[in-house]
This record gives sequence, structure tokens and C-alpha cells, in this order.
Amino acid sequence: MLMDYVINVAMAQLFDINDKVVFPHAETLMIEPFKEIWERDKSKGKVIALKEFAYIEFISSMRKTNPYKGYSEKEKSSKIIKDLFKDTKWQPDTLVMQGINKVKEFQMEASVTYSYFLAVKESVEKIKEFLKTVNLAERNFKTGMPVYKPKELTSALVDTEKVLANLKSIESKVEEELFEETRNKANKEISIFADPESLNM
Repeated sequence: MLMDYVINVAMAQLFDINDKVVFPHAETLMIEPFKEIWERDKSKGKVIALKEFAYIEFISSMRKTNPYKGYSEKEKSSKIIKDLFKDTKWQPDTLVMQGINKVKEFQMEASVTYSYFLAVKESVEKIKEFLKTVNLAERNFKTGMPVYKPKELTSALVDTEKVLANLKSIESKVEEELFEETRNKANKEISIFADPESLNM
């Protein structure tokens, strides 16, 4: 089917990033919800749609060109919103959330390691949050003994170092798989059905 072909082409790389400016490929605008996000924006230069595409790409993309890739999931959204919209009241709507899920779906299909990376990253962020909030002075109200022993925290720090090293290794594997997918798709003929004029602003 035509749409399946278009999706396969776009899966490799939905957007181009240039100095935090995200621009969609012609094929991307043939895929929902990106098509709908683009068409609903009546502003000059499609300024709103481009910012929404940037949010989608930065919040979800594993590409090396994503300047926000290193942020935790908890910090990432507020940082991107502040940088893009200069308005902390802006929140992603249903279409933008669908776009985020679409990017993640494409990455899941392009990288067999991607889901494992997400699971390990979530674990790392939980450990980080625990270490930031742990209260060494907390006592067991029955025995009066410390709830957390220094040895336990030292062990947790050692384990964290190992997990972080593992996370970095997995991240590199995901990037390698996504790059390979992009290269493979780039070697194929671009869809003759894509309409470059759809990018006119």
C-alpha cells in the first residue's frame, strides 16, 4: 500500500534538525498526526507547527542531533517547553502526544534494543531520585536504629555506576541500529508520490 511505503521511508528519519530548528520531510506530512498538525496551523511560516514538531522530536528522538537527549524524562519536557515556547503554560495536546507515540513506535520498529534501553533508563532515574531524597537521619520508630545503613548506600552507588555504564552501552547500540536503519532507507528510492509543494509555508 502507498501509505505503508511512505511510513517505511519516513520511519528512518521524520525530521531534519538544524540548530534546534526542526523541519519535516515531505513524506512526514503524509502521515497522521503530523499531516493534521501541519494543516491546522494557519500562522505565517507555520511557526506553531514547527515548534510542535520540535517538541515531538526533542521529547522522543534517540538521534545524536537531539540536544535534549541526555535529560531525564522528568526534566526534559519542562526544559523543552521553556526553550521553544517561552511559555511554561503550554502543554502538548492530543495530536502532539500522538506524534510522540508515533516517533517512539518508529524507533521501536527500527531498533530491537530500544525498549530495553527505555526500561534501563527508567530504572536509573528511579535510583537517582532515591539517592537524591534518601534521609540518612531517618530512624526505625520501633528500634531507633537507622533505616538506611551507610554500607547499603555505598553498595547502591556502586550498582548505579554499573547500571549507568550498561545504559551508555545500550544507548550506543540503539543509536547504531537507528543509524543503520536510516542508511538502509536512504539507499532506497524516495517515494514518487511525495509532494514537495506540501512544504510550502
